[in-house]
Amino acid sequence: MPASAAANRRANVWTARIIPVILLAIIGYASWVVTKVECLDYLLNPSPSLALPRQTAPAIAILTLFYILLLILLICYGRLIHTVLTNPGVVPRGPQWYIENQRKTKSNNANGGSEKEDSLDADSSEGYSAKGTYADAESYRVQDFWTKDVFVCQHDGRPRFCSACYNFKLDRVHHCSELNRCVYKMDHFCPWVSGIVSETSFKYFIQFTFWTAVFCLFNLVHVAYFLAQRQRHTSTFDVHWILAIAFSALFLLFGLGMCVSSLQFAFQNTTTIENIDRRSHVYYLAVYVSEQTWTRLDQAHRDNNRWITYPRPPQEQLQLLQNAGADYPEATVEIPPPAQSIAPSLTTHAPASVREASTQPVPPENRMFAILETEPGDNPFDLGPFENFKEVMGERVIDWFLPLRMSPCARHASPYSIYNMGRVVYKLKKRAGLLEEDDRSRYNKSRRKKSRRRASHSTGERRPASSRVSAA
Repeated sequence: MPASAAANRRANVWTARIIPVILLAIIGYASWVVTKVECLDYLLNPSPSLALPRQTAPAIAILTLFYILLLILLICYGRLIHTVLTNPGVVPRGPQWYIENQRKTKSNNANGGSEKEDSLDADSSEGYSAKGTYADAESYRVQDFWTKDVFVCQHDGRPRFCSACYNFKLDRVHHCSELNRCVYKMDHFCPWVSGIVSETSFKYFIQFTFWTAVFCLFNLVHVAYFLAQRQRHTSTFDVHWILAIAFSALFLLFGLGMCVSSLQFAFQNTTTIENIDRRSHVYYLAVYVSEQTWTRLDQAHRDNNRWITYPRPPQEQLQLLQNAGADYPEATVEIPPPAQSIAPSLTTHAPASVREASTQPVPPENRMFAILETEPGDNPFDLGPFENFKEVMGERVIDWFLPLRMSPCARHASPYSIYNMGRVVYKLKKRAGLLEEDDRSRYNKSRRKKSRRRASHSTGERRPASSRVSAA
């Protein structure tokens, strides 16, 4: 990649670091206007020419509410920026990236390139942690996506492959051009919050925009009210009052608009990027099929599904790296000698060769997946509006308003999939005849809890909130 492109990316990153300083300066200016110009100079010590009495109670109420809201706003903003800078949710790069980076550095140095250009070309996301969602990047390797029971794939059963990071794009992973990194559940790049908004920071972004809207609405109301009162007694204008109203109105529109749109995405369990083609997008899902289910399908002669087995042959990974433009990819791919047994492979249907191979000894670590296709517009991550909201904001009401805990979706706690999946996956598995016993029990448990919740609402009884159940 040309050094100029890397320099532009770095300029965008550093611009995002500078803008929060400007925003804090505006907040400081607004604090001075409210405290000094409005409360002290006008409400508590009005000019004798105005012939107004001291208004102590309104001044105390305004200052108290102003600084309480400001404190909450700054806490949310600080937690948001800290998360964006220290844990932005980036995906660890593949081993081949470091080999390519070293090769490019040596090549540029041999051709007379500067170290600065090498640094720009190597990484425009300086300062961003590579740990992603996990405390240790090695606690879950990207290459081990097939150990989950359901994952998003392409038509051929393999996830998308990022040619810039030399790694797989897992569920809901997108490549951020500003950071030159793949990001889990990327929403957008926001200079106002110093970087990328992703699964780790989306909750804090909603809270920040909500409290921004509340803070600005409060300031707009009381400043406009007392400005109108002041103007009834004088014909002179004070520019500080006008600027306070202008800034309050501007950031109220920004905060309210971003909060409403972000809450909409939270209730739909989608993101800004995913929402672009949400109504027409078709997901391909690789769904794990146990040996018992495979035997049942084979006996019933149901072979209308497409299949793929994991782990894939090393030659396939080698081909992916070569297609991505890697030089000497053999350095990161170990190719063992050919195995004696033939494992099932990707097929258009499940022909006799696959059934014959299934009777041969298969290593226990091999896993077979059926490739299922959703209807256009179906969202496999949709758990229902309220459950979607809790996936982002948390289970407790206090977590909805204060940045105390990270979003549940960023913990990746589900043993079945990277992100919890809902009834769309259950329906696909049922239609394909792939339902496992635990699928039925989980779905029935979820349905019983929903029925009890509806009954408690109708009778006025208070029952414990049902826990989220994934039907992946």
